[in-house]
Formats: sequence, structure tokens, C-alpha cells
Amino acid sequence: MSKYGKLTVPKRHPYCRTPYGFQMSPYLQELVVFAGQNHVFEDASEQLEKLASVQVTAKQVERLTHGYGELLEVSSKGLSKEVQQLDQQMHYGMIDGGMVLTREDNWKEMKLSRVFKADSHMGSSEKRNFIRESSYTAHFGGCNPFFRKLENTTDYLANMVWICDGAKWIWNWIESSYPDHTQILDYFHCVERLHGFAKDAFKNPDQRTQWLNQQEELLQEDEAKTVIANISLMTCKGKAKQGQRTILTYYENNLKRMNYKTYRDQGLLIGSGPMEAAHRHVIQQRMKLSGQRWTIQGAQQVANLRVTNKSGNWQQIVELANLN
Repeated sequence: MSKYGKLTVPKRHPYCRTPYGFQMSPYLQELVVFAGQNHVFEDASEQLEKLASVQVTAKQVERLTHGYGELLEVSSKGLSKEVQQLDQQMHYGMIDGGMVLTREDNWKEMKLSRVFKADSHMGSSEKRNFIRESSYTAHFGGCNPFFRKLENTTDYLANMVWICDGAKWIWNWIESSYPDHTQILDYFHCVERLHGFAKDAFKNPDQRTQWLNQQEELLQEDEAKTVIANISLMTCKGKAKQGQRTILTYYENNLKRMNYKTYRDQGLLIGSGPMEAAHRHVIQQRMKLSGQRWTIQGAQQVANLRVTNKSGNWQQIVELANLN
């Protein structure tokens, strides 16, 4: 049983009775799919033979991997949600897009989210930390289908803190769907914008550094309005003038999400570093290797398997294998 409800596969779906023609047990299918979502298909075939004495061709690994990735897609659309009590524990939610090379559209954005309990965030030292467990969602395409997938997780979470960059499509959805949730503009994106503007506005490196230090101190003391006023009063020309307009719009649109001292006093994270890490180990590690160029459908199928595995929900694949 999936933690979100009973998985069902439409009876008429072409994958619902394992049409691959392989004489494989459910366990072996699961093993092949696990290898295929973790490694390049040729490497997965080699590892299966070396480690498990199983002879499966790279093409068989590819067909099974894509087949089960598609099963996840169609079964999630028909997922029967069970009534669940709202989880009152505090969770963090982060959303961002990353580029994957496709055959149809060259570089195309894959949307990815990471949701985790606040008490799953552990510090191993002052500069290093880790997250015990997370739930991921990935989608190639429009934001509305992506959000529908994500809501399978977030609809059950009553106490959430969203840390994202300034993308309007993200904040518009959060404002509409979860207006009571805490919203934080990722501090590092915020400061990155400041540095980009200062590079064009100050030719003298010492003046630039001094000015940036002053503005960062203000940001860390809930004085974002003062930073906006300071930028507004500057006389800029050329490229710096355009940068001034851009950063002012960005800060003004996100002003209510820039109370960094308040957030820190509440013990909250203010940066989306875990989201950057998620792109690397969930998507890029498998899907942005040298020479890879995906079909959009194939990339979605492998991404479905990657997020299922990294979310600790591989039991879904076991269930699907045993439905056949």
C-alpha cells in the first residue's frame, strides 16, 4: 500500500500485464528497474551480471526502466487518496527548475520539489549538515501538472515553510493554495542579486565591498526596506541603470519574504541549499551525464523512478511488479 493510497494500474494500459516478453519474476523486474534508474543502461546490464549473475541486455534494462517509469505516471493519475489527518509537524518545502538536454526541445526545464520535516535537518558540524529523509516530485512540462503531483504530499501538511527564489509561478501557487504557510525568499539568491547589481554600479572594488557589507548587514537585521531605499537613491547609468530597476522590482515584489532576522530568531532555515543538492543527486547524477540526450517522455519516466527511490518509496515499484 502506498503511503498516499492504493496504487491501481488501468487495465487497458499497455504496460499493465508486462508485455515485454521477458521471463522474469517480479523480484527480477524490480532489480533490473532499480539498476536502470541508477546507472546508464549499459552499465546497469554489466553490474547485474557481475553482482547478481543475471544476464540482461542493455536494451532489456532500458525497456523495463521506461515501462515502470510510465506505470508510475499513469498509476499516480488514478491514485485513490485515503482520508488522512493533517500532519502538524513543521516541514520545509523548496521548488526550483533545472535543465535537461532533450532531443525534441534542446535544453528543457524539469521542475523539482523537495519537502522534508524540520527535525530531519541535522547538523554534523558548524559548516556541514544533512537531511535524513525527503519527499521529491519531478515534472517535465507546465507548472499546473507539476503542482497537482506535489499536492499529493503538501495537501496533508498543515505547518510549512517555503524557501524559494523569486520565481513568480512558484509564489503565485503558494499564495493561492497555501496562504497561511510561511514564505521565505532564499537568502543566497537575494544576496546574489545584490552582488550582480553592485558589480555594475561600483567600479572601485573597495567601495563595492564596503557597500555590499553594509547592505548585507541591513538585510540580516530585517532592514530590507532600507536596502531598497539605498538602491533607489543611487545615481546609475547604462547597464547599472537597468540593473537598478531589475533589483528594485525583485526586492519590492518579495519584501514580505525578506525578514531574515525574524526567521533566524525563530530557528528557521533561510537558504535553499538542500534544493541545489537535490538537483545534483536526484536528477543530474543520472540524467546529465556526458552525451545523454533524452526524449521528453523518457526523461519523465526515469525521473519518476528517481524521485520514487530517493523519497524512500520504492515499495511502489514492488507493488506494481506484483500486479503483473
